[in-house]
Amino acid sequence: MTVRKGAIALALMMVCGLPLGAYAAQCEEGNAATDYSGWQYIENNAARTADSYAASHNPKATYIFATSEVVYQSELGYVVVLTNKGRSGDISTATLTTNFDFCGDPARLDDNREDLFTVTGGSFNGQHF
Repeated sequence: MTVRKGAIALALMMVCGLPLGAYAAQCEEGNAATDYSGWQYIENNAARTADSYAASHNPKATYIFATSEVVYQSELGYVVVLTNKGRSGDISTATLTTNFDFCGDPARLDDNREDLFTVTGGSFNGQHF
């Protein structure tokens, strides 16, 4: 993609409100955000984003101690899947798409930003919300 075409695509995504990460190509080996030491801060941001979403959709679901898995889906880009098993056995899951270029060092990102991820779904004990 040329710079001009890339700029046009970026402008269209911003105007249409589409998440930028959803259209990213798969990262080269060793260049995904998860490959860098700063990923833990962005991962924590994903958990906070999911907790905020759950607070207004199903407050019983929590993600602050969740484990994460990152998968690449050609139609969505990079997706973060959070799973939290509570002490009582309750299981919360959340799926988030990235709103940033997932390829590269996440140290360039402000991990306090609330718009790094978009929650696309959540569940509590198998009940989707």
